[in-house]
Amino acid sequence: MIGQANARGSMASERPWAAEHIEGLPKDLRRHVEGHANACGNPPAAAHYFSVFIEASGMRFRAQHFEDFACARPSLVCHPSGCLHEVFVDDGRHQRLVFSVYACDMKLTNEGGTAGIQVGDAAGVRSFAWNGRR
Repeated sequence: MIGQANARGSMASERPWAAEHIEGLPKDLRRHVEGHANACGNPPAAAHYFSVFIEASGMRFRAQHFEDFACARPSLVCHPSGCLHEVFVDDGRHQRLVFSVYACDMKLTNEGGTAGIQVGDAAGVRSFAWNGRR
């Protein structure tokens, strides 16, 4: 018996540059990111992994990856050395900026319960650990 096989493809329903990725941020962070969008000259929008968080050292840390941020003037958030990456700590009421760097990549880590950051740039990979204040 010979039959016909039909295949159906579909596209992902999520838009790659979406305002929802900014609207879902805590109020303090949303205002901060909206300030970057205003400087860029466009409405705030980002890719899915623009903002990620971990819990470590008894706190929540959130990283913003500006290579995943829509900016009509990309030189405001990305330089030849890499794009802006920011880390905020949540004290339960507000988010406070505790780390900022232009780099190719940045990753939040949780090593033995201690929050950390790995920054990748032209010099290699550098590691930082949370000391309770910064």
